[in-house]
Amino acid sequence: MHTLKRTRTRDQVRALIRQTIIGGELAAGTRLDEIGLAAKLGSSRTPVREALIALEEEGLVRSRPNHGFLVAPLDEQLVRELYPILAALEAAAVELGGEALRAQVPTLKDINARLASETGRAKRYQLDRGFHRALTAPCANAQLLRLLEQHWNHARRVDGGQARGMANHEGSCAEHAQIIAVIEGGDLTRAAELLRKHWRDGQKVVLRWMETGK
Repeated sequence: MHTLKRTRTRDQVRALIRQTIIGGELAAGTRLDEIGLAAKLGSSRTPVREALIALEEEGLVRSRPNHGFLVAPLDEQLVRELYPILAALEAAAVELGGEALRAQVPTLKDINARLASETGRAKRYQLDRGFHRALTAPCANAQLLRLLEQHWNHARRVDGGQARGMANHEGSCAEHAQIIAVIEGGDLTRAAELLRKHWRDGQKVVLRWMETGK
């Protein structure tokens, strides 16, 4: 966590604490000391407390009566709840993408080609996330995209992908290519169906990894 050189607003503090949680620097279950966080962030205590309250609304933090805040725990139930939501949100974004999404096809092909040839685990993970962002970005529904960002943050905490890479690198790239081809052909409903299956498969991978470490 980087020390700030001047006092930050609640939103800036919120963004910094969010990133440390998503990145794993603050592990699940960690007690969040408001005074300690304020000192590290170069902030007063009030913006830190306001940020933690806001992060609780995002589901990244939990409060306990008379015991302050802690980083929200990770478990299989979260995965079972989270992945169907992500599947539904991304599918809706694709269906709303229209011609803007079809125009995105060259970008999607480029990202997937780079992903297919990449050997580094962390870089593969970043490219995969980039593919899904490029897939949904053409959607003009700002509220939907905001919800997606929030739930992607949860997925980054729980999926282990940054460390383990992609469980089925070749298969995922093939599924991406199929989705791209259907979008290029103009059948966004079919693309949304394929995307839902893609997330169902991803849920199985993450649950297996949580159970066996493989």
